[in-house]
Amino acid sequence: MAQKAAVARASLELVRGRGTSANGSVTATVDSAGRLRDLNFTAVAYKSGTQLPKLVLEATRNAERDALKQTREIMRPITSDSRVQASLAAAREVVGNAAAPAPAQHRMTEEEIQAADDAYFERMNERGWNP
Repeated sequence: MAQKAAVARASLELVRGRGTSANGSVTATVDSAGRLRDLNFTAVAYKSGTQLPKLVLEATRNAERDALKQTREIMRPITSDSRVQASLAAAREVVGNAAAPAPAQHRMTEEEIQAADDAYFERMNERGWNP
């Protein structure tokens, strides 16, 4: 298992997911953790005006999907191991049994927001916080 983990760790460092916007004007590159590592624009991208952020996000999402696909493939020797599968199944059971639906939250009024804000800063001041 340690050898599998070492191979996976080294391979994950090399992962570069690449994605392009639908019109091909923006290309993004991310690492195995989905961190943006490179961004390239064609001349068309520079002319896209207010659409540029959308194109960047689209290319980045596609790059993240590509990196995830590569990462899953690298991790397959570990995640398919019967010992790991048994541990994951046990964890899912514990988490599944412990998970409870979150209570419905009401929308705070402006007065409640202000009171919570005041209470926070009072606590911070009591602890010696000095802005």
